[in-house]
Amino acid sequence: MKISFDKKADALAIVFKEGRVSRDDEIAKNVFAGFDRSNELVEIQILDISKTDAPWFTVEAAARYLNKSERTILRWIESGKLKPKKVGREYRFSPTDLEKIVS
Repeated sequence: MKISFDKKADALAIVFKEGRVSRDDEIAKNVFAGFDRSNELVEIQILDISKTDAPWFTVEAAARYLNKSERTILRWIESGKLKPKKVGREYRFSPTDLEKIVS
C-alpha cells in the first residue's frame, strides 16, 4: 500500500495494489475508487483535498488501513508514536500521520 499527495493536483491517492485502473466510481463528493478489469479495488483518490472538511481517519479506520489492531493503534498513541487530534472523546488521524507510520 502506498499513499501519495500531489500538491499541484491537490489530490491524495491511496494505492492498495499495483495495476491499471479500468473504471472509476465516485463514492462520495470528490472521492473516487479505481477498479481493475477483474473489479478489484486498486486505489482511492480524494480530489481537492485541501478544501475537504475532514479527511481524517478514526482509530478503527486507521487500524484497517495499517492492517493493525485497534489496540496497537491505541498503544502507539500512548507511546507517542502517533499523535492524533482529539475530537470529543475520539481520536482522529490525518492521512499524513498515517503516511509517516507506513514509511
